[in-house]
Amino acid sequence: MKRKLMIVLSLLCILALTVPAFVSAETVKTAVNGGSLRLRKKATTSSATVGFVQDGDHIDVLSKGSIWSKVETNSGKVGYIKTLYIKGAGSAYASGTTYTARRAGKTTAAVHMRGGATTSSGIIKTLAKGTKVTVLGKNGNFYLVSTSNGTQGFVSKKYISTSGSSSTTPSTSSKYARVTGKVVNMRSGAGTKYKVITALTKGTQVKILNTGNSRWWKVSYTGNGKTYTGYMSTSYLKRK
Repeated sequence: MKRKLMIVLSLLCILALTVPAFVSAETVKTAVNGGSLRLRKKATTSSATVGFVQDGDHIDVLSKGSIWSKVETNSGKVGYIKTLYIKGAGSAYASGTTYTARRAGKTTAAVHMRGGATTSSGIIKTLAKGTKVTVLGKNGNFYLVSTSNGTQGFVSKKYISTSGSSSTTPSTSSKYARVTGKVVNMRSGAGTKYKVITALTKGTQVKILNTGNSRWWKVSYTGNGKTYTGYMSTSYLKRK
C-alpha cells in the first residue's frame, strides 16, 4: 500500500512539473501612439536588448510582476517589459490615464515613481527633489511622467510642480537631419510593423516635422518631383 502511495505521489509531482503555467494573452500599449519598447533579457533597464515590441502588439504574459513582466512575442522571443506597458494590467497607460498637452515639471520633494497610479503600485525608482520631468498625462491623483533618460511612470501630483504648457514636440519646420545609415526605410507609422513608403540612402537630407517619439521622427523628403512624408528611426538620423 505504501509503495502504491509513493508511486501516485511521484506521478502527481511529475504532472505538476510538466503542466504549463497559466499564460495570459495581452496587448502592448505605449504612451506614444505607434511607439516601440525594448524587450530586455532581464528585468532591468541595464540588461541587454533581445528585441522590440510595438504599440498594439499581441503578447503572451508568462509572469506578471508589479514593475516588470516576462513576456513572449508573436515571433517567439522571450524577455521582459515594464508591466505598465501592458494593456489591461491595471496600472497600464490604457487603464484610466488621460493624455494631456506635454509640459515641463519638476519634483518638489524626493518621491517614488511607481508602475501604476496607486500608492500600492510597485516602485520603479525614487526621484530626488528638483528632478526635471515631462508630464505626459494624468490618472486620478497621479501624473504620468517621463524623466530625461526616458524612464516613464506615475508620480503623485502633490509632488510635481508644472510650468504650464511646454510641449516636448515643438514645431521643427526649420530643422533638418541627414540619414546616417547605408539605406534606411521611411515608414507610414512609428514602428517597423508599418509599411515602407520609400528608402533613403546615407547622406540624404530630410525635414524634421515632429520629434514627439524619441525613437521615431516624423520627417519629409522631396526628390524626383515628389514629396514623401513618414517616420524614420532616430538611430539612423543626425540633426544638421
